[in-house]
Amino acid sequence: MNDKDYTSPLVDRLLELARQQDRGALAALRSGVGKRPGEAGRMFPYVAPFLPAAAASGPVVEAAFLTAALFAAHPLHGPIGSLGASLWRATKQPGNPGGKHEKEGVERRLAAALDAHADDLPHHLEGLISLCESAGAPVDWHQFQRDVAGLLSEWTVRADSRRLVRDTIRIRWARDFWRGPGHDANASESNEEPKE
Repeated sequence: MNDKDYTSPLVDRLLELARQQDRGALAALRSGVGKRPGEAGRMFPYVAPFLPAAAASGPVVEAAFLTAALFAAHPLHGPIGSLGASLWRATKQPGNPGGKHEKEGVERRLAAALDAHADDLPHHLEGLISLCESAGAPVDWHQFQRDVAGLLSEWTVRADSRRLVRDTIRIRWARDFWRGPGHDANASESNEEPKE
């Protein structure tokens, strides 16, 4: 399945709550920001129905709770790709308040998130989503949930067997931020003069 074709039933439900402007549900989900899965009991009615039956913990569960909490803090969704693409857009938004979205600062924060251990990753992602929120940059929440599960899985399974998944996600986020989303490297190479 292509990443662009992936849709999460949880994210579909979150989008529905946002469309309905269900402030109570969004507040309950926001109560999970900064907490580990299961620590914010108010989230359970909205997240638990979408958790796999066989998993009581692990990267898929943690990604679901983290996605739901961060979505409630910034429910602006757009099919723009990775979090790197959202951050790229945040640096390009007009009205950059107080320079908060200057590229160099966002670069440092993204690089720190890309290097973070699974235990620290949620904290880094909270800060990056906050940047997107204050800049009005949408996040592709379907892709976000999938990517976060992949990033967290490397730390719970044998590192050598899952490293490729984590590295692929990290490279995509970096490429989409530093090069910009939708940039086709082959197109720019085809416009170059042939070298002799």
